[in-house]
Amino acid sequence: MSRWPLAVLPGLFCLSAAVRAQEVPAATPVAPAAAEIAEPAPDADPLAWVGRMTASLSATSGNSRSRAAQVDVDVSRKKGGGKTTLTAVVSESQSGARSERETTAGRWGGTAQHDRDIDAEHFAFARMGIEHDRVIDLQTRTQAALGLGRHLVNEADRTLDVFAGLGRTVSRYRQEKTIGGETDSRFASNIVLIGNEYTRQFTPTVSFKQRLEGYLAIDGDRNHLYKLTMALNVDMTRTLALTVALSDTYNSRVASDQKRNDLALTTGLSVKIGP
Repeated sequence: MSRWPLAVLPGLFCLSAAVRAQEVPAATPVAPAAAEIAEPAPDADPLAWVGRMTASLSATSGNSRSRAAQVDVDVSRKKGGGKTTLTAVVSESQSGARSERETTAGRWGGTAQHDRDIDAEHFAFARMGIEHDRVIDLQTRTQAALGLGRHLVNEADRTLDVFAGLGRTVSRYRQEKTIGGETDSRFASNIVLIGNEYTRQFTPTVSFKQRLEGYLAIDGDRNHLYKLTMALNVDMTRTLALTVALSDTYNSRVASDQKRNDLALTTGLSVKIGP
């Protein structure tokens, strides 16, 4: 019985060598392909500007004639513990026949804000803004503020920031206006800025952003200005989305020929900016 193992050892050795000889060539071409598939895709540039540009257009003809266009840009970039956000809006709207055409919207504006993290929960910010509105004869309104904020919620799918600061706002009109019992073409005041910003990613294709700002005058014309913006984005492709946006501006003191509320609801297409 002891000869059986000794007799099969040469055969087992030859079989093992043959198997190894067949495995080596087969594994050689597979290794590069497997390595190529397993290689991770390059990461997106962390310093790139990201955001959206939204355009909405409308036109009517026949018994009523009107045309309207609005473009909104909202981009931001994070770098070295700080975040820079830029926004811009251009809105034009006209109605009526060519000989009696009336401008119902003619405004543009922009803001720039830089946030600098103090720690994981708190940040400091500097904010500047400018706007123009032909309908209410506003030549320019400039706003500047410095303050502090706090990250109340800072998660992957939602964020909530609150902030407060001190600043100054100056409004210049093309003609003299009577506002709050004062007649002039320039109105200025020191202000307290308060507000919040909320973002939410409901699903991989549905996102929401809301921002509220209150400019509370503590001297000068005593005009309190509130700005609310909201936007719901539904992605259709990797670069295009359907956007429904609401903006509302409220002035506590306006001229007699103006209204306190300026509300706009728009629906348009957004183009994704950034990676």
